[in-house]
Amino acid sequence: MKTNIFKTFMLTFLVTASLLALYYLPPISLWGTQLRKVNILSDISYKKADNQPLYPEMAVSADTINAKIDSALKKNIAASKDIVPDGMSIIEDYADSTGMHREMDKFYNSLSNADSYQRPIRIAYYGDSFIEGDILTEDLRNMMQSKFGGKGVGFVDMKSLTSGFRQTVREYSEGWTVCSANDRGKQFEPSRQSISGRYCTVQTEAFAEFSGQKRKYGKQLDTCEVATIYFTPSYGMNISATVNGKEQHQLYACIDSTSADHKLMYKTVNGNIGRIRWSVRDNSSSTFLGASLESRNGIIVDNLSMRGSDGNHLAKIPASTLKAFNSVRPYDLIILHFGLNVASPEVKNYSYYTKQFSNVIAKFKRAFPEASILVVSVGDRDAKNEYGELTTMEGVTNLVAYQRKMAADSKVAFWNLYQAMGGNGSMARMTEKKMANLDYTHINFSGGRHLAKLLFDALMNGKENYDRRTGI
Repeated sequence: MKTNIFKTFMLTFLVTASLLALYYLPPISLWGTQLRKVNILSDISYKKADNQPLYPEMAVSADTINAKIDSALKKNIAASKDIVPDGMSIIEDYADSTGMHREMDKFYNSLSNADSYQRPIRIAYYGDSFIEGDILTEDLRNMMQSKFGGKGVGFVDMKSLTSGFRQTVREYSEGWTVCSANDRGKQFEPSRQSISGRYCTVQTEAFAEFSGQKRKYGKQLDTCEVATIYFTPSYGMNISATVNGKEQHQLYACIDSTSADHKLMYKTVNGNIGRIRWSVRDNSSSTFLGASLESRNGIIVDNLSMRGSDGNHLAKIPASTLKAFNSVRPYDLIILHFGLNVASPEVKNYSYYTKQFSNVIAKFKRAFPEASILVVSVGDRDAKNEYGELTTMEGVTNLVAYQRKMAADSKVAFWNLYQAMGGNGSMARMTEKKMANLDYTHINFSGGRHLAKLLFDALMNGKENYDRRTGI
């Protein structure tokens, strides 16, 4: 029988050689679109890009935006005589051009006077899927609570969409209908949403049980001291709570239709709480906004993530809801960390986005006038270029610059996460160290711990400079 092995080998050789030769062709465009360079070895032989901008025209645009801000920031730092450690990406503050009054001072002042407060110091950390499941925030919480005291995970929805993934609280619930800002055009009613951008309803009966855990950060998260449920009642609604599987508390019963005015209400249980179960009876008319697991003092950090959001869903939260929460559960620092779902290789001008998001900042400043607001930029997001090299996706550095300008124009604080991560190609380097996923977009829990430490150090540097300026 005649063999075809030689012919098969020659065909394979010729095809491989042809594909390798295509690498040396000059750049080719088809109907105005640049075709990707052929490189069949790109997955195994890419070379790391250096820190020089890959796209000169984009870098010029970002540099133009940054130049004026850099000049003003240097004068600000010099005027206030701030100490900036080498290599640290500091929190930039744009509240006052003199450098003597800062947006972050409100938060730092709260930390300095925490002992005189009759409540914990609270941080709201808003973000997208980058922080989903308490990634990054769980470690920031641990660092802050280890230094300033505090217990508990803070605010939680009555039914979590990440309960199987999140490691910092155990949740078991049944009977809830979750309505989210991601459900646009479905059953979601924007006027009913909570500070998380979600709310729950109950058809007849439901329960939500939250338990502390000792496996991760057990000293801070095994128990809490104050457990609170937030809701707007309707006629016939009933709420009870069971603590540590033993003590049962009848908390609320709406038996008078005149009391069902749909205003924010809350009921609290105090004690050494390792496990709490909220039991509810309702007819779908009440709105359940969430619960909180806290200490009486110290630091509380809320993870308020919304997968797929650019952050503008926050503009739809009713101002009355935000102000009501500020009355019963105020924040001292509000962190706004978005951009993952905005950055695009096709976009260089992000003014359309920052104009919209500036309205979110203004809304939160009005609702929480005593809170500092910190904008955290989008982090690095990597993709392969035409040569198969992993480098920062085109569009990211421009978005960072626009976010920085937005913070400066809004007179709030700004932290450059992209720079803190290490700039161009840093997500690929984190992936090599097993701190990020292979989509070169999302970090994992290990990466969250790394970035939380960078943010914590920047916050503590700001606090030390505040203490030095004010003589504390």
